[in-house]
Amino acid sequence: MKEKINKENKMRLREKALILLVAVVISLIAFSLISAPAVDMVKVGKQAGYEIITNWLAKADVPSHRPITRSV
Repeated sequence: MKEKINKENKMRLREKALILLVAVVISLIAFSLISAPAVDMVKVGKQAGYEIITNWLAKADVPSHRPITRSV
């Protein structure tokens, strides 16, 4: 009787492979759906950072230019 129950509860290799394949497909689909908006947010953040740096540099005092001297 115990042997019959154990045989029924064991999963076949094909079933395990199918479950693994479905899990991988679901993970890839979910990752692609999550990462698409994240890429756009990174681009927007990078552009905003450039604008902040540009504004800061425009307001900053520029030191006078010193001539480059060569040491011989």
